[in-house]
Amino acid sequence: MTQQQIAWLELALVAGLGAILFLAGILVRLLTDRKNSRCTAKAVGKVIRHAFMGDGQMAPVVEYKVGGKGYTCTKKYDAIIKVRGMGIKEPAAWEDEKGRLHVRTGILADLRQLAQTIWPLGSEMEVSYDPDDPGTAYVGAPVGNTFLCNMFLITGAGIAALGILLYFLISKG
Repeated sequence: MTQQQIAWLELALVAGLGAILFLAGILVRLLTDRKNSRCTAKAVGKVIRHAFMGDGQMAPVVEYKVGGKGYTCTKKYDAIIKVRGMGIKEPAAWEDEKGRLHVRTGILADLRQLAQTIWPLGSEMEVSYDPDDPGTAYVGAPVGNTFLCNMFLITGAGIAALGILLYFLISKG
């Protein structure tokens, strides 16, 4: 295999991977925006339980009714910011105006009690849903998946740029 062929192979593999990741970021953004724009109808739902995804991640599960049929939706966040420390005596959790959940706990924390404090069972929350597909919904503010999209876009662009740089370095010999 010649040096030029190796350079082309490297370009195809590395820059191709970067392009795929970049396109994945665009696709995630488009799908998220499409879902959020379709969810135009509103309903009031009630917190029926709490979801615990591990590592301090928690969210309310809300049940809502459309046309007499019941649906459930778990609240999503743009980010979950966790602070854990030995000096934290009073655990706390709150949502900020940017759609992020903050969880501050000590070494041991009762997340069920913390979730119950923020989202008591039976409390009401607004649900936005797609009138053509009521199972497609979000609780509260729409989630933009900004972090996920940006990570795909930046990583993809960086890997593609690296692939192009390596191509020129290999082909120049």
